[in-house]
Amino acid sequence: MLWLCIHLPALPLEALSPPPDEPLAVVETSGARRLVLVPNEVARERGLRAGTPVNSALALIPELRLLPRDPGAELQALQGIACWAYHLGTPVTMDADAFNVEVEIRRSLRLFGGWPALRRHIAGEVAALPYARRYGVAPTLSAAALLARTDAGLERPIARSGEIHAAIRNWPLQLLPLEHDALDILHGSGLRRIGEVLALPRDALGRRFGLQAPLALERLLGRAAEAWESFEPPPIYRRRLELHGSAETTGALLFPLRKMLGDFAFYLRARDLAVQRFRLGFRDLGRRLTQLDLGLLAPTRDPDRLLLVLRERLEKISLTEPVQELLLEAKRFEPADAAQDDLFQNGTQLAEDFATLQERLLARLGEAAVRHVAATPDHRPERAWRTSAEPSTGAHPPRPPWLLPQPRPIPPPRLLGPPERIECGWWEGRHEVRDYHLAEDESGRKLWVYRELGGARWHLHGLWQ
Repeated sequence: MLWLCIHLPALPLEALSPPPDEPLAVVETSGARRLVLVPNEVARERGLRAGTPVNSALALIPELRLLPRDPGAELQALQGIACWAYHLGTPVTMDADAFNVEVEIRRSLRLFGGWPALRRHIAGEVAALPYARRYGVAPTLSAAALLARTDAGLERPIARSGEIHAAIRNWPLQLLPLEHDALDILHGSGLRRIGEVLALPRDALGRRFGLQAPLALERLLGRAAEAWESFEPPPIYRRRLELHGSAETTGALLFPLRKMLGDFAFYLRARDLAVQRFRLGFRDLGRRLTQLDLGLLAPTRDPDRLLLVLRERLEKISLTEPVQELLLEAKRFEPADAAQDDLFQNGTQLAEDFATLQERLLARLGEAAVRHVAATPDHRPERAWRTSAEPSTGAHPPRPPWLLPQPRPIPPPRLLGPPERIECGWWEGRHEVRDYHLAEDESGRKLWVYRELGGARWHLHGLWQ
């Protein structure tokens, strides 16, 4: 096997989506002490580091804002990354304690034609991930996680289990997947490098630290089987995001919404699906829940398109109280569009732009203000169409884009094709039988003309150009 590990060192902070322009730090309790777990960039620029006691941190930055960890938000973020990783291979597994997502990519090597091509693909794709990240690639889960912690990157993979020992033997022993007490004891015994620990007799390690310690080392080196729990995207999508610092305007919701929709797009991609209807909820400080049901003209999994429609709807809403919590839910999904594109994708792009324009108009003006031209069961040209809130599902034979308000007599034209007979209206007492032709006038214009059954006079009813 070959595992890619994605390590998210700042996940406890990034999962909270805090504002980026003030000093912040996520804190956790370790025994009787409260320590800084992850400071943001503003706090780091002022000298704050992870592991600093809270009192010392506040002495350094008096206005520092302290945030408690939110394990639920961290798990949701990891699930979003796991959904993204699904397109690289299976199985996918998560380690919430280590902030890791790992995916087996050996089969993808064959799909992409070797490691250089797969590496370029991964490097291009990870740009979409809104998290700080580190990578490690190795034949075992433990070794890949160890490499990711040291930020070995995609340029230095370990391809075979026999190469693991030589690659990590000079690294600090604190990186080993052992209990903290065991690492402290080994360090206190004068050991400093991983290679020194790996050289110890396994029986001695087992007697001193229990059977799990030598087993963890054997798994690290690929000499014992590893166990993992595979991640699978759930059938219904639900996400909750608590805002740290309430949003007083709908414009302030766009930054966290962009992140939520990005995770939603990862989920859709993992299941190879698209969404046409979903629900956004936001809860204010008074715990009142407002829900928006949003619909698109066509299914999509493009987060920018979803955000564009949301933005139009939000601009029509006035918040009575600041928003404290966002909720996103989707229960019904559609197959992803697998239509083939033309060489330069001009037609596809025009269709997508037109659909996006319609969705923005619907979101801004409401359904009653946007109408579609729809076909009716009546084949008489003047009665064959109507306006509708929904796109047409019916169809008629080709019709000219320009139809005259009233047909007008013309001299016999030059006919270009066989007739189309339209016979309608008998149920209204106006039985009409017409033979329509494509014709051409002296200037070369394409005409749509007809003649009553049994009649001699021609009438012009429409223009093709």
